[in-house]
Amino acid sequence: MVKYGDEPTNTFQSRWSVNEIKERQTNISVFSRICEEYTDAEHFCEFTRKTTSILLQTKTASFVFAVSLILPLIMIGVGISNLEECPLNRNIPVFVLVGGAIASLKLLQVLWKQYNRRRVPAEEEATDTHSGSTFMDVLTTLFLIVWFIYGNHIIYRYRMPRFEQTTEDPEHWCTKNVYLLTMISVAYTYALVTLIILIVLIVVCTVHIQNRRRAVQETDDVECT
Repeated sequence: MVKYGDEPTNTFQSRWSVNEIKERQTNISVFSRICEEYTDAEHFCEFTRKTTSILLQTKTASFVFAVSLILPLIMIGVGISNLEECPLNRNIPVFVLVGGAIASLKLLQVLWKQYNRRRVPAEEEATDTHSGSTFMDVLTTLFLIVWFIYGNHIIYRYRMPRFEQTTEDPEHWCTKNVYLLTMISVAYTYALVTLIILIVLIVVCTVHIQNRRRAVQETDDVECT
């Protein structure tokens, strides 16, 4: 029998135990930080904002952002190679190219900031807000929002155009890859934003309900005594 504080004799058991403890500590730290923000927040909106910030700093979020970087890189390649392949609207390949470039920049900014948060001590983290990175974050975010709205406009204005040139109307066509990438990028953005909102709402409501139940239970215990 191995007691608390004793070193296990099995090296494989020790390795797996350490990994399991680290994983549990990571999960506990995220949840404890959210619970701490619940008690410190002045209002519900502030708690929601801080919870979103904590969740977006997790390793799972970093993995999702890293995988999401594949789509903008594909958009850049397709946009460059098909700039003249959409007579229907010359701006559609431009949308794919520029949207992919700015989205790649934004995702790289997010991943770099998350890397710095894990590397730089918490005391030095506050100095980041005084640098130009905050301005770039806001600028790229605003541009992506405007570009996303423009992508919705393209999809609704040109619904499923011809993908091959015809003799009757040689200018009314657009290459399939460009148009489908426009649809995929807009749909993926909707899906990702919806997923983030749902996860944040579930976590916020769960923490709120747990704290309310705890407060009621503590009140009942005080009244009983």
